[in-house]
Amino acid sequence: AAGLTVDGVYGEQTKAALEKAYASATSQSGTTNNEQAIWDRLYAAIQNPYGVAGVMGNFYAESALKSTNLQNSFEKSLGMTDDEYTAAVDNDSYTNFIHDSAGYGLFQATFWSIKESLLNYARSKGVSIGDRDMQVDWFLQAMKNDYQSIWTVLTTAKTVREASDAVLLKFERPADQSEAGQVKRAGYGEQF
Repeated sequence: AAGLTVDGVYGEQTKAALEKAYASATSQSGTTNNEQAIWDRLYAAIQNPYGVAGVMGNFYAESALKSTNLQNSFEKSLGMTDDEYTAAVDNDSYTNFIHDSAGYGLFQATFWSIKESLLNYARSKGVSIGDRDMQVDWFLQAMKNDYQSIWTVLTTAKTVREASDAVLLKFERPADQSEAGQVKRAGYGEQF
């Protein structure tokens, strides 16, 4: 969106583009937009701009950073919008969240054990399954506790690509891990 060459390097141009985006994202009241809130929450834990950018890129490709995003094909098959699905999961009128294989949230969780863990975490916090901060916190907790090799990469990566590949290949683990498959997924396909 900023017209940068995709090279995985966090250099002066990337820094300037991020600073410009941050400045334009800050509203007159001093609050920040969704993207900045996610960045800040991730950065507070990861403390590495390459790692945060790698996670943000994956989140963006999966959900356009919308925490209530329901995979489009399931919107059609379930006959629910993002907000209707979220409300139905929250109020227990839809009870197949864990096993429906529908991609949901910032990272489009589909695998049953991840969806179960995410739902239990949301309930333990007393928030909606669509709560952005809860989803970011769950992701960070999962990286630290269950995906320690990814966590190490996120906190030490020297390029955005290194961090993004760790999330894509070791957390999302798509069936097609070839370069062609990665390019296809980077085109904002829905998987996980």
